[in-house]
Amino acid sequence: MMYKNILVAVDGSPTSKLALHEALRLAKEGAQVRAVNVVENPLAGYMTLTMVYSYEVMHGAFLKVSQDILKGAQKDAENLGHIKLETSLIDLGATADFDIAPALVKAATDFQADLIVIGTHGRRGIKRLFLGSVAENVIRQSLVPVLLIRDAEKTH
Repeated sequence: MMYKNILVAVDGSPTSKLALHEALRLAKEGAQVRAVNVVENPLAGYMTLTMVYSYEVMHGAFLKVSQDILKGAQKDAENLGHIKLETSLIDLGATADFDIAPALVKAATDFQADLIVIGTHGRRGIKRLFLGSVAENVIRQSLVPVLLIRDAEKTH
């Protein structure tokens, strides 16, 4: 099957880098690949830090990290060659929305993606219970196929 529009979630982790490489590998001539990074609301899960740092400082730092992640994805795509990579930064930082998965699914819908590629960190047990899984939530909400990429070193 040839995919025309592939959306890949990137978060700067080694697993998301593997997902980016797989998305670029799957893309054939004429396909579009869009790397998406979602900036979380700085208040999501960091309530104790907000007492020390201002919202604007934290949000600015999150935006800078996200921009660097997307620049790194662009550089990786250029090094791999044949596929042009678009990038997109979704900023949840200015909203009350804390959930990354719906933002990724909406980005895929807006892009008319026919495949979403996302890395999964393979958390199990208590870690998964408390931290949740963005990948799992994307699978549940997506109307298009989702390809999960796991870090080969963590599968042993």
